[in-house]
Amino acid sequence: MIRLHCTNKLLPKLPTNANGRLPSSASQVIPGLEALNPLSGWHGSLFLVKGRNCVICVHEATRLAIYIPCLNKADFADLDRLFAQALLQSLEAIQATEEQINTAKQLLQPLVIDDECKDAMHMCLNQAKACIEQMLWDDNTPFEKLPFAKASFLLAEMPFNLQAQKEVVWPKKLMLRLLDDAAASYQRATSRHTSTDGHASPDGKVVSMVDFKKPRKS
Repeated sequence: MIRLHCTNKLLPKLPTNANGRLPSSASQVIPGLEALNPLSGWHGSLFLVKGRNCVICVHEATRLAIYIPCLNKADFADLDRLFAQALLQSLEAIQATEEQINTAKQLLQPLVIDDECKDAMHMCLNQAKACIEQMLWDDNTPFEKLPFAKASFLLAEMPFNLQAQKEVVWPKKLMLRLLDDAAASYQRATSRHTSTDGHASPDGKVVSMVDFKKPRKS
């Protein structure tokens, strides 16, 4: 599953059940895999940008920011699909390879939502919002006409400061590296399964999520 930590601005808008799951995904979540999924661990908030609802999510490990613009009331119940769509489109915008995008698709799971948004991530969310507002100001354009690919690319190129480590990180670089490491782990696990059984699984989905956490050999 993909954990999304929400601010108190976003959480009340989401029709989650007692387990933090949206109606469309309540029966699809695979228990016990969250800690093993490197694509899990997002923080999200709701902002009003030029009078339109906008959800911004930042991946804690890489600081990659994605945004979902111009939401109406019904869209919040469909956040699972909109989140996955925004992430994949953002990866295309930052020129992820086909293999990296396919890896992201394999790692994507339904969202599980809670209210444990960290203060440091609040700062990242506000920084991403400010970046979007600056683009709208510079181009003097309505929010719905802001080119998604351009905005996603600029968000991914925006450096973030990690206060604890006192270092600057580059979201695009970190996210693409994460996907490369996950793809390498998938290949190792597939090779191990094939060599053990003498053949691959017919559906190709033979990898335990734990294999995605194993570091790639340099």
